[in-house]
Amino acid sequence: MITLTIVRHGESTDNLKALWAGWSDAPLSVHGMNQAKALGESFKTTKVDHIFASDLLRANWTAQQIHRNQPEPKCPFTTSELLREQNFGDAERKPFGEKGGWQRKPGRDFKFDNGESPNDVRARANEAINRFIEPIIAGNHGSSPASKHVVVVAHGIFNAEFLGALLARRRDHKPLEWGYKGMTNTGWTRAEIGYIDEFSRSPTPNIITNPSGPVSPSSSPSTSPPTDEDDNLTPGLSMRILCTDVTKHLEGVHRQKGGIGSTGFDEKQGDIRKFFGGGGGSRS
Repeated sequence: MITLTIVRHGESTDNLKALWAGWSDAPLSVHGMNQAKALGESFKTTKVDHIFASDLLRANWTAQQIHRNQPEPKCPFTTSELLREQNFGDAERKPFGEKGGWQRKPGRDFKFDNGESPNDVRARANEAINRFIEPIIAGNHGSSPASKHVVVVAHGIFNAEFLGALLARRRDHKPLEWGYKGMTNTGWTRAEIGYIDEFSRSPTPNIITNPSGPVSPSSSPSTSPPTDEDDNLTPGLSMRILCTDVTKHLEGVHRQKGGIGSTGFDEKQGDIRKFFGGGGGSRS
C-alpha cells in the first residue's frame, strides 16, 4: 500500500483572467508563489518519497516548493507532459463566457479544435498511473501505507480525471459519492491505495470538494469522470480517501496590495525587493 497526495498548483497569472488556459504556460502570480511556499513549509514534517509534477510552470514551481522543504537526501522529482491540464486547442487564451466567449459543449467527447476532450485527458491519466503509480504500488505490496508517500502536483481538470481513473480500478464493489467541483489553488487530497488483499475493510471512498473560491471553467471538469469499476483496467485496487481539498496552510496568506500579488512571480525581482527592504515574499 502507499499514501498518495494529489495537489493543485498555486494561482497562476492566467487564473486571474477569464481565459481558457490549459497548456498555455503561465507562471505563478506573486500570490500563487506565496501559496506554494506556504504549502511547501506545511510539508516540512511530512516525509515524501517521490514527487511527480506536470511540466507546466504553475505546477512545476508549486512542486518545487514541496521538494525544497524536504530533508536531505531529497526524494526523486519527476516532471511529465502526461500530467498537464486539458489542452483547449484553438480556445487557448481565448475568453470564455456566454457573451462572445468560447463555450464548451457538454459531454466527454467534446473538444475545441486541435484540443483534447475529457476522454483524452482520462487516457493520459491512465498512462500516468501505469507508468508512475502502479509500479510503486506493486513494489510496496504488503507494506503499511505510511511506508511510501507519493505526491502528484497537477491541475484541476487533470486531477479529476486522475482520481476517476484510480477509482475505476476499484474491485470493492462499494458505492461512490462523487462531489468533485474542482480544487482550491494548492489544495490537496490524500488517499491510501493498495491491492484488494491489503484492505480488511475499505470504507466508501467519497470524493467531496468545496473550493474556497470560485473555480473557472478552465479549472473544473465539464462533466464528472466515469468512476464505475472497470474490470478491464489493471491493477485491481482499493482506496481509502483520507481528506479532500485541504487548505489549512493558506491561513494567513493574503494577496499583496497595490496589484503586486496579481503580477507574475519573478525570483530575481523578489530578491531585489528583499535587498532594498521591500519584503518581496512577505504576506500582508
